[in-house]
Amino acid sequence: MFQKRTQRSETAQEHLAKTMLRLIVEHGLDNVTSSDVVKAAGITRAAMVRYCPTVDDLWRLTADFIEQRMIEAWQPVLASGQSPAERLRALLAIQVGLIMRLPALQGVLHGQSLRGANPAFREGIIALRVHFRALLCSIIRDAIRAGQFPRNLDPEGAAQRIIDALQGRVVSWSLDEAQGDSGEGAWAPLDELLRCILLEPGGGASHSSGVADPEEGTVS
Repeated sequence: MFQKRTQRSETAQEHLAKTMLRLIVEHGLDNVTSSDVVKAAGITRAAMVRYCPTVDDLWRLTADFIEQRMIEAWQPVLASGQSPAERLRALLAIQVGLIMRLPALQGVLHGQSLRGANPAFREGIIALRVHFRALLCSIIRDAIRAGQFPRNLDPEGAAQRIIDALQGRVVSWSLDEAQGDSGEGAWAPLDELLRCILLEPGGGASHSSGVADPEEGTVS
């Protein structure tokens, strides 16, 4: 990851990362070039090279930006005194909010293969997907120990089913032109899926033996 930067450098690099995310939405993950970034960011190539000497640095910067935004958003929930079940729902709500505010994440984190992506970007996003899945597993284990979820629930299988359900809802919301209402109304179907996954006997068992490929879009 990049070392800590000055405030001026952080501002410039954040601008580059946001530009990259916008171009991913407009052109697709495999079709963004450094020339596109220079033009869209309104900077010279020399200025971009100052902050990102190589193309890998530019893609790594974008992955770092996504990681920083997500970890900063997750931290208050993970450090809260909420019960494990409450933390789980709060974490998912934050994740959905981030994805809705950064449309590029709808494809990058849910549903889009990374096999053709820049290696530096792919490495960073795969690590983030694995991290998020591990967080879900940890919270589910805490909830089982606290007696909030059934003792026979498989944490890894349940985490994967939650990710699958979240992926489905994200796709649905992104296709809904009238999604001015992304609050409790939009959450209702996902809440029902979570109850089925977490509270019904054997709800997480069906995925207990399968491990999804983190380079594909079925793992966040």
